[in-house]
Amino acid sequence: MSYLLIKGFRVFGLCACVGMASCSAPNHLGNPVLLPVNAISAAIENASYDRRRGKVKAWIAEHETAMRSEQFEGPVTQVLLDAMPAARRGQARADLKEAAQHSDYVERATVVVMVLGG
Repeated sequence: MSYLLIKGFRVFGLCACVGMASCSAPNHLGNPVLLPVNAISAAIENASYDRRRGKVKAWIAEHETAMRSEQFEGPVTQVLLDAMPAARRGQARADLKEAAQHSDYVERATVVVMVLGG
């Protein structure tokens, strides 16, 4: 009896997986067959983002004094802004000036660059 029950669960599980894999309706999980692939690609993307964010944060921490002394209008700040789309540079400069009023400037400036930098 237990052998048939186990075999039945296996068949049911296989049918359920095949049925869900062929589902094309939108859902929050996506295709269940692709979940492992999606997890791997998300991990790679996150690692790449974290590495870039770390470099940006380190650059800002290293050049914070120079950027403050030029009041975010000089060549050091411009180097940072040149990596952004031209349409976003004005907003980024204003956000950097606003972030300078806070004690966690480096973190706030990093967020500005990562969000507006594209």
